[in-house]
This record gives sequence, structure tokens and C-alpha cells, in this order.
Amino acid sequence: MDISVVAYWFVEGTELSVNHVGVIGVGPRGLGVVERIVASAMNNIDAEINLLLFDPYLPGSGCHTTDQPDHLLVNTVAEQITMFADDSVVEAGNILSGPTFYQWLCEQRPSKDIPDNIRPDGYYSRKLFGQYLNWVFNYILEFASVRLNISYIPLEVVDIEKSDGGWSVKTEDDTQYKLDYVFITTGHTKPELAEAPSGLEICDPYPIKEKLSDIQCGDTVAVKGMGLTMCDVVAELTVGRGGEFFRSDNGRLVYVPSGREPQLIAYSRTGLPLSGRATNQKGASAQYKAKFLTADVVRKLRVKGSIDFIQDVLPLLINDMEYAYYEAYVRDKYGAIESQKFCNSYFFSPPPKRVELINRTIKPEDRFSWQRLISPIPMKVLSSKEAYGKLLLTFIENDLFEAQRGNVNSPIKSASDVLRDLRDLIRDTIDFKGLTEDSHRWIDAVFIPIMNRIAVGPPKERLEEMLALVECGILHLDLGPSPNVVVDTEGKQVVLQSSVWPEYERRADILVHAKISMHSPKDDGTPLWKQLLSKGFTRLYYNGKYHPGGIDVTKTMQVISQDGSVHDNMWALGIPTEGNKFYTFIVPRPGVNSTAIVDAGKAVNQLFALMAENRRALSYAE
Repeated sequence: MDISVVAYWFVEGTELSVNHVGVIGVGPRGLGVVERIVASAMNNIDAEINLLLFDPYLPGSGCHTTDQPDHLLVNTVAEQITMFADDSVVEAGNILSGPTFYQWLCEQRPSKDIPDNIRPDGYYSRKLFGQYLNWVFNYILEFASVRLNISYIPLEVVDIEKSDGGWSVKTEDDTQYKLDYVFITTGHTKPELAEAPSGLEICDPYPIKEKLSDIQCGDTVAVKGMGLTMCDVVAELTVGRGGEFFRSDNGRLVYVPSGREPQLIAYSRTGLPLSGRATNQKGASAQYKAKFLTADVVRKLRVKGSIDFIQDVLPLLINDMEYAYYEAYVRDKYGAIESQKFCNSYFFSPPPKRVELINRTIKPEDRFSWQRLISPIPMKVLSSKEAYGKLLLTFIENDLFEAQRGNVNSPIKSASDVLRDLRDLIRDTIDFKGLTEDSHRWIDAVFIPIMNRIAVGPPKERLEEMLALVECGILHLDLGPSPNVVVDTEGKQVVLQSSVWPEYERRADILVHAKISMHSPKDDGTPLWKQLLSKGFTRLYYNGKYHPGGIDVTKTMQVISQDGSVHDNMWALGIPTEGNKFYTFIVPRPGVNSTAIVDAGKAVNQLFALMAENRRALSYAE
């Protein structure tokens, strides 16, 4: 299919005015807006819309490009990904049903790109997910009404101006497009300074194959960060170099090097990798239901205003995690009935009685501990590099064991998964200045890193791969927490010195910053964002004096200008709003009233209301 222009043109004459609508950026967030527009227009016979979609890349795919290596994985199980609204979505309007990522995968076989054994709880490549997103785009187009004219313009928008009550956008070929309404859904973009001048650092490792191509097998590579991006970097420099993993007779994963791999040294602030994502035992939509941090409690907190997260929210969140932990623990030890009895007593008891219940029922070493969960490395093991190295490998082994038990059966994984399942309630306490300024700073500096490490880690298979790579001597994780790192430009090397054992240091040839940039729009390198900010069409979001990132928008996602006025015909969704909104970069999940679909629905509902209002105004004028 030629993606340069995809159009459904209205052929019957009409005297109704045409509404020119633009969507800038057609990755997952822009695709969600298109889906809501198409669904809303299906039985809206009064509105004629000329919908222009701007994106230089394959429509729908965004950063999930279809030319990526197969070893770069989506970090969510296939059955928990969708791009379609369903009956769980509040005020969704028309429901345009379509397949989840898993259902789509099942119907694509036989295909050389699709694995033979598709599992609902499997993790599949971002390449395949990009293909799904592009397929969704074309599927949606099939339902475009005769009064919805859709054109895809495969160019970057570089400038924007006000024009006759609407907007004029300019693409990179200097073509101007007049629009009445604009949606900005630009997703992940690059900061203006994406590379360090030393030549010894790779500040942004994506696109990963291209950025890491100059690394040689004799090099030593330091990898800053031990999260999801580190998994991508390690996969590219091992499997991507021809190495192979296989399972031995004793069930352990073993790595067979190709000889083309560099040496890898990974480190982080905590010295720990992200915890592995547990086997999914909840299906597509099941979630832990809050017992303490409930929607009603959050509503009351918002009415009170200026929420102190540590004082008002965190204790309730920990109660929910503790509840989930003991529900799984008691069920495993004593059976489902005893688990129900324990949970009833726990829920209806005041805090002192809960402590008595736990002390009476649970062995001290088996009790839930928030502090132990967030700081699992006891200080005594930092006395020697050897003790630390042994504990670290044991920690990864134990985490892998719990991940294999599953997110319902493992007490610790069940508790950790509460942070994912209650993310919308957490979001409701944060969004649109819900928190005090100090609390918002704490969320970004402390809570989000904790949540990412214990609840939003890589597939458990990545932990097995880490262990196999450590065993074969390619990957080293022994620097301890927060090593001191110096980029020596004269000596053309990276010096890594342990902050715990100063006598221990390693040297590397190149430093890879293994983290996706979540920069503010003020640091964005794209021409469009420079124009939006310099012309005052948008303003940065602040909570007090704190700028967590993103631009300022209303609760219906309308963009707020520099002078505080609201553009009634411009919306922004997704990553451009990260800061005002919380965790905007996750893809929708079926059956859970996904915030990405809710936000798109709010904005598109407003679009149709404005178009109807304008039609009425024209009718009265006539």
C-alpha cells in the first residue's frame, strides 16, 4: 500500500461547511485520536470533516518502527494491548470494536514474521507491534463515513501560525495547510542536544542498531542504567551480534557467544536491575481492586486540595500492597478460605489490630516490608565487593523465582503489581496540580524510580539472560550503587570507580546512556515545538515553581497559551503533556477504562461539540 496519501473523498455535493482538522503525529496517541474521530463520525451525518494526518513515518507505528530487530521487545504482554475503545471506557461514545494485539497476532499466521506459538501472556517485538499499529490505522479507515475525508501527509510539520480563527501549519516542504482544529500528538521526540561532544558517549541509543553499529568486539562498553533501555542495549550487543541463548538440560539459560560481542559493564544509582515482570495470571483486564486507596478516597482528597502524597496517599497505597501480599501468602500457606478470613480481619481492623493480626499469623521474615522492597540491599553486604556480587546474583535469582510464580500467586509480585493496577488512582491524585509542589518533586525524584524498578520491569526472561551473560563473562554488574564516572577525553576512555570500594575501578571505551529522554518541550529539538513555545501558543506546565515537564492543558486536553488563555481549537495529548499528566506513554489496555482512550475521547467529543456549535451559528446567521 502506498502510504503517501490515503484518502476517502466526499463525492456528493453539500452546502454544509467543511471542518478542516489536523492531527500532527500519528503514532499510538495520534492513532487514538483518529480512531475516536472515525468512530464519532460514523453516525454523525451533519459534520463534514477534512481530516489531515501529518507524520513522516509509517502511519500508526510512531517509535515502534517496523525495521527494528526482532530482539527489541514490547514491555507488555500481548493480550493487555489494544488500540480500541470498549464498554469499560467512560463516555467513549461509539464503540468501534477491533482486535487486541494478541488477537491480531493469532490471525496473521502463517507468516515469516509471526512466531509459531503465540501466547496471550507473551512479549513480542516492537517491530510486530508497529505492524499492528499500522494495520489498525488501515482498519480504521475502512469505517470512515462518506463525510469524513482522510488524507495522510508523510511530512514533518515545522511551523504553525494563527490564521482566520484557525491555524496554518507548514510542512518541511514549505507547503501550508489551513486548519480549523489541531491535535498535537507528537510522542517521543529528541532533545536539541542529543549527543555529548566528547565522542566517547552515546546519549540516546535509538535507533539502536544504527547508534551502536560502530562498537567493536574488542571494546568495553559502560551502560548507564539497568532498566528497559539497558535490556535493549544488551540484546543488540549480544543476540544482535549473532550470539544465542539456549536452555540446558538442568533448565538454566546459557549464552553461546558469537565472538563479536564487546565487554559490557552495567551500573545504576541503586546498583540493581529493574525487577522482572511476573508471569501474567490476570488475563487481559483483571486488576487488583483497591480496598484503601479507593476512587472515593481520591475524590475527597482532591476536594481538600494540595495533596501531600507521602502523608495522604502512600500509607493507603502500602495498605493495598500489604493486603495483596497477605492474600497471596496466606492462600499459598493455608488455603483460600484462610486467606479470605485473614483479609476480612485485616480490612476491618484498625491499624494496631492489623499489626497484632500480622504478628500472630506471619513469621517475621515473611512479613511484607515496604522498606525492604525499596531498599533490598542491606548495608552489611557493601563491606566487600565479593559479598555484594554474591548477594546481587542471589537477588536476581530470587526475583526470577518470584516472577515465575506469577502476579497472583507470588506474594511479592502480587503486591508490586498493585502499583500497576492502581496507576489510574495514583494518576488521579497527581494530574492537574493535585499535589503540593514538594510532593510533585518527590514523586518524580523518588516514587517513579521505585515504581519503575519494582513494578514496571522487563519480562522475566531478560533476568535469565542477564544471569547467563554474567556467567559467561560478557556482562559485569559489580560496581555497586552510584559509581563515580569520569569521561577522560584526553585519554579517550571512561573511568568507572566504585563509590563503595574506591580501590575498585573499571575502564571502558564508550559510555551508553541507557535511558529514554523524557525531556521538557523547552529542550525539544524539533522545529514545531520551538515555534509553539516562542510564539506563545503554548506554555510550560508548572506546579508552583516546579516544572516537571510538559505543556499546560485543560482537563479536556485543550492547549493553554502563554498568556493563560485557552485555545478552544487546539488539543495536545500524550508525551507533550507529561508532567501535567502522569505516565502518558503507556499503551491502552482492554477492559480497564484506559486513560489514553479516555483523553482522546474527551478531546474528540469536544471537537464534535464545537463543530455542531459552529454549524448552529452559521444556520442562525443565514
